Amino acid sequence: MQRSSKALGALAAFALTALIDEPTSLDRALYARAGRGYDRRLELAQRPLELFGLPGVHIPLAFTLARRMRRLGRHGGYKVATATVAAWAAVPVSCMLIHRPRPPRPPGRGPKSESTFPSGHTTEMTALALVAAQVLRDERILTSRQAMALRVGLPLAVGANRVYVREHWLTDVIGGWALGAAVGLGCLSLSS
Repeated sequence: MQRSSKALGALAAFALTALIDEPTSLDRALYARAGRGYDRRLELAQRPLELFGLPGVHIPLAFTLARRMRRLGRHGGYKVATATVAAWAAVPVSCMLIHRPRPPRPPGRGPKSESTFPSGHTTEMTALALVAAQVLRDERILTSRQAMALRVGLPLAVGANRVYVREHWLTDVIGGWALGAAVGLGCLSLSS
């Protein structure tokens, strides 16, 4: 299947997930389980994922990677930077169109009113991971196995983090995976 078809499929999955306007019973069950199994040390161990998921961190890193690759005579770094910025821009647009309330805030965290759908961390890290894995594999910087680990591992880890720290419902994370995949695959198909 061509990347553009896969991007459209991911966009359709995002649209279907967006139709869920209330947290599902699975969302609520995972939220409750995360609360019962919460361990501050585990949250602190996951902090690098949270920080890397912030646009002020991963966008400059994507541009740094692009610049470094260009200086080394490698190609495709601009694809990583483009996908990262495109995913970052897609999140607020989605949040303006789709408003879903956030899960109850854990003790000690202030209220948030912005839409929880889709998870921005998950969206942006999925797009970044998909494109970076492809570019770094194509340039023979990563092996196929390493690229697969990046492509799958980073989005899964970030999505699990967002549910574990009770910032998002599972369906917000699923929406983030779908939107991030649509953006990442779209960027790859446009630049091929």
